[in-house]
Amino acid sequence: MPTFGRTESGKWHIVGPDGCRYGRDFADETENVPDESVTATDIIAYDPPDSSDGNQSRSVSLSAREGALLQGEKDTQRLVLPSTIRESNTELCRSCRLQLERHQKRRSRVITQLKQVTSLRDGDWNPLEHETRRPCDWCRAHESTTWHTDELNCTVCPACGRLFETPFGEPTAENQPEANRLPNTPTEPVVPIVFGTTLSDYDPTELVGSNRPLIKYRDKHKYAELVLELERTGHGFSAEGITALEKIRSNYSNQVDDDNTHQTDVTLEVGMTPRTITIKGIFPEDSSSIIGSCWDTVSDPDKWFPIGWPEQGWIHRRSADPEIPGDEPVVDAFPRLQTQTPAHSVDLETIREVTEPGRYERGSRYYERGSVTNIEYVDNSLQATVQGSRPYTVQVTLSEGSYASGQCSCPDDTVPCKHIVAAVLASGDVEPVGSGQSIDTLLETASAKELRTVLTELADEDLRLRRRLYERLGED
Repeated sequence: MPTFGRTESGKWHIVGPDGCRYGRDFADETENVPDESVTATDIIAYDPPDSSDGNQSRSVSLSAREGALLQGEKDTQRLVLPSTIRESNTELCRSCRLQLERHQKRRSRVITQLKQVTSLRDGDWNPLEHETRRPCDWCRAHESTTWHTDELNCTVCPACGRLFETPFGEPTAENQPEANRLPNTPTEPVVPIVFGTTLSDYDPTELVGSNRPLIKYRDKHKYAELVLELERTGHGFSAEGITALEKIRSNYSNQVDDDNTHQTDVTLEVGMTPRTITIKGIFPEDSSSIIGSCWDTVSDPDKWFPIGWPEQGWIHRRSADPEIPGDEPVVDAFPRLQTQTPAHSVDLETIREVTEPGRYERGSRYYERGSVTNIEYVDNSLQATVQGSRPYTVQVTLSEGSYASGQCSCPDDTVPCKHIVAAVLASGDVEPVGSGQSIDTLLETASAKELRTVLTELADEDLRLRRRLYERLGED
């Protein structure tokens, strides 16, 4: 568990890589040792409700109530420090406290999502000792002692291992997985899907299976960013994978450090659950080389650990069989891959102006994930299916390509909702039918024979249309 140290006049700090600069000095400088130190015996645990005899089974706890856990308040945790720190006259450093709270949030997110897809509760842990502190795959806290499990294919800190075996994050009875839906981890590298840029000797439309890693290039004018995703594989980046990508970021940062035209930081951001990693501050002309550097890490299953699909897999897992990468054509899930560019531009400003920012961002992520299917774009009307927690039908009216109105079958009363935003963004991937002339002009210029032939064919294909023709044109 974490070791804390303090000087005679200073606050307590975490000793090691997770600490602030004072805590790192304690670990890195043999001469700069704390005047006092203590190792936490149990920094995070779950305290179940009172038993019938009124006895508490654990000495440290999370402040979350059992009911709150079941209602989704899974990040409401109380930070429990060793008694030496609690009873001392100085407090824990604010920076170090925030770091511990981030560890708590990460482990709670991963554990609760894992419990949605697997019935496994005993990890059959194998303790490992390390010469230097190793980061945890789940919460990324650095520990000298870690627990490894082949069943979950991960190496975690003792706090995560113990918390996983408690009732913390347990789903309600109706949401309990009937079978183990934990995704299979491939044994061979999986070729990723690359968006937003072209690479030599690489054609993503030839790939099969959309449950692949994603590498998305985003041009931000002077600088660009790479978004590396394992969401569709049902995995997150392991600590080893994050370390490898951080090394790539550091090497590139050193490369551009002497370039006076590069005037921003090169940063690496890891999602709360490490399915997504974003590298920012890249020169656009360097994007291909950075993608090449990241390729091996992103495609290597040895640097993943299974975590399950967001939203219980409705978006990313297209079938009940969690095979990776799957057997459906990639272009079915990502129509834009056929050209790497939209069929036509989309007026983003109008839809952004009328949408609540959070909904716009979530809708944008839905679109980028390929959640918009069955797109029909005729005249100024757009209809599509957007896969959220379940499939929703979206209908949108566009005026000269700009959003005018929309409706969605989802329970969100706010319009536009995130599903409408996703559908509007997807409108740029397909050419509208009939945009060159109105339906009235089309019917006026068609001959009676042409209209009769078309109506006959449509009536043969659609019984409802056939019935309506009888009702509208038949004898009274």
